[in-house]
Amino acid sequence: MQEQDKVDSLQDVITTPFKDLENFTQWILTKGSEVGWSLVSALLTLLIGFWITGKLVKLIEKRMIARNVDLSIRTFLTPILNILFKAIVLTFVVGRLGFNASGFVAALGGVGLAVGLALQGSLSNFAAGILIILFKPFKVGDYIVSQGNEGSVESINLLNTVIATAKGQIITLPNGNLFNNPITNYSIKEYRRLDVNVGISYDDDFDKAREVLLSVLEKNELVDDTQSKTVEILEFAASSVNLAVRCYVKNSDYWTAYWQLYRAVKYALDDNNISMPYPHTEMIIKNESNSPTIPFENKD
Repeated sequence: MQEQDKVDSLQDVITTPFKDLENFTQWILTKGSEVGWSLVSALLTLLIGFWITGKLVKLIEKRMIARNVDLSIRTFLTPILNILFKAIVLTFVVGRLGFNASGFVAALGGVGLAVGLALQGSLSNFAAGILIILFKPFKVGDYIVSQGNEGSVESINLLNTVIATAKGQIITLPNGNLFNNPITNYSIKEYRRLDVNVGISYDDDFDKAREVLLSVLEKNELVDDTQSKTVEILEFAASSVNLAVRCYVKNSDYWTAYWQLYRAVKYALDDNNISMPYPHTEMIIKNESNSPTIPFENKD
């Protein structure tokens, strides 16, 4: 009996490691399949979710275009919606991996708060971007001047506004600085006043010059006939009488009319013998009879 017990004990000693190995292998296979399926499921959720997000954002953008939503609002909202939808997809992916989704959201909120505190300037620009969209001091396509920069608004983004200058330059302005500083918008009104300042000589006839300049305005097709045309004395300068020539043209025709009128004014004044003086200095030398012609003449 004792010998049988010894044999059984020996068998247990030999077979136990194999049983443990078999159990461990079974556990690896079970857990591995679960983890593998979780990874595959999370990856599929990520890919499909991002694909659906892209399609949904494009669909929303098309609906906004169909409803004639302003381009500024579309360019501002589209990236926000894209980020929001992708964050929702990431929440589902975390759940597929077996983690606590609510904890992930809380952690994401904490990270967002920390990043927000570190990037207060960016948050200020983001808030200013929302205010620009809401109050609309300008929109995409408008010609604006701010902080010494001027050009047509190309886009209004989350943190900045991009304008294109007449020289072909691209200027990026932070929304915060842009919203908190004066903005001149030349595109809100359909018509814009065009100023031509020209000087004539003090010896010229003002009434004749006024008639000639009014004729120039009447002949130009880009000048709006329904609004006032003005030719008056602006100031008495050192070398000339400066005249203010004022008229109104459409925003889209402004620069074309600008070049045409300046050229036409020069030709019209030349044709009518009206001079355009330039600054000059006259020197008068008095020759007194008692003064010697040769200052150091020898009197001997």
